[in-house]
Amino acid sequence: MIRRTAAYLARILASQLRGDGAALVTGVAIDSRAVRPGDLFVALRGARADGHDFARAAAASGASAALVMRPLEVDVVQVVVADTATALLRIAANERAEAAYRLAAIAGSIGKTSTKEILASLLGTTFRTGFTSGNRNSETGFPVEVCNQPDGIEWMVAELAMSHAGELDRLGAVAQPNAVLYTVVAPVHLEFFRDIGAIAEAKAELIDHLSPEGVLVLNAADPRVASFAARFDGSVLRYGVPDRSDLWIGSYEERGLLGSRFELTGALGRVEVDCPLAGRHQADNVLAAATLALAVGVPDDRIASAVTRLRPAHRRGEIHRIDGEVTLVDDSYNSSPEAAKALLALLAATKGRRVAVLGEMLELGPTSAALHREVGRRVATSADVVVAVGGPPAADLASAANGIEAHRTSTVEEALNLVRKLLRPGDVVLVKGSRGIGLDRLVDGLLEGVR
Repeated sequence: MIRRTAAYLARILASQLRGDGAALVTGVAIDSRAVRPGDLFVALRGARADGHDFARAAAASGASAALVMRPLEVDVVQVVVADTATALLRIAANERAEAAYRLAAIAGSIGKTSTKEILASLLGTTFRTGFTSGNRNSETGFPVEVCNQPDGIEWMVAELAMSHAGELDRLGAVAQPNAVLYTVVAPVHLEFFRDIGAIAEAKAELIDHLSPEGVLVLNAADPRVASFAARFDGSVLRYGVPDRSDLWIGSYEERGLLGSRFELTGALGRVEVDCPLAGRHQADNVLAAATLALAVGVPDDRIASAVTRLRPAHRRGEIHRIDGEVTLVDDSYNSSPEAAKALLALLAATKGRRVAVLGEMLELGPTSAALHREVGRRVATSADVVVAVGGPPAADLASAANGIEAHRTSTVEEALNLVRKLLRPGDVVLVKGSRGIGLDRLVDGLLEGVR
């Protein structure tokens, strides 16, 4: 946890200090509603709101200082800089440089959050472990997490994300990872890249910041990720392809929503696991995390016991029961074509009438219509009913779902009313869509009065 005086922060930022330089900062917050006593409130200027407008509220909540871009008429110590976002990265880089813990960075288009949660659980059996919370994986969220890590940890597990070229380079400069693990490169954020090759190039930026004594963990089943090995001269471990990796999955037994049983096997060890997380994609996430955990010294038996205790992250495959008769799978946090197809494969393996509520997938650029139709064709082989939610891409998805009952609504509210009418006892309902569509509201509406 950061423990710096306002004077110290002003000095490393070469900035102006207004107020008592002895004021002690013991945490960092970028949301005035999350400020705790002793925090540095960072006033970020966004497209819809200016953090400077909330400095007074932050001071009232006990902020000991504020990082601002102009002096404010607020009774709080102020460190005045040219750009608060850049200054926040500088503060975090300073904290990371002086920290004793090792850092494992998780990157990729799909599975980052789940793999982060799994890896933190596995490392936690052997080491004191901290990790980034929620979706704190950006140029504003990650530095806050660095500054707020518990004292005395030996490993920090960090999910690092990007939607534009250069972002992982800047995050890597702060993180200075001792291990980098890649999941897969998939067609997400195509609105900002010319093609998937450009996405892979942007993902690879992180490798330049990996410690020469560190380890690079690559998904051998993804050719683009596998090619990253040539970018690192140090230790490289591979997972996912039998007999051509350091660890892979053998004897896989699918149990639908109840999870799966499988064996992790390879040069790194042999571990039989009973995984409560549903779907082959979650088994792949366990495989990725276990490859790194075994490599840094977590014993085989601790891997097995930790996996049995895993639970899905919030809105990433959480399972609910409605009136004891309907199973609801909440994967509403986000979506992409590959992630949607993985969840639909899980739905196809589940008993009952299968209902897929799929939100529009955002940031797919000119390929959006084709990719939505591709998911629509997949849902036609996986579900009995589909409700597509959103604009024209959602209509493309519904129209491609030939042979099953297909609906399209433009709003979440319309979808909620429709799904309530469609549900029957014994149904299994999968809810998945891009975060901006807001299908979490549909889930909450279905669960209203159940919790």
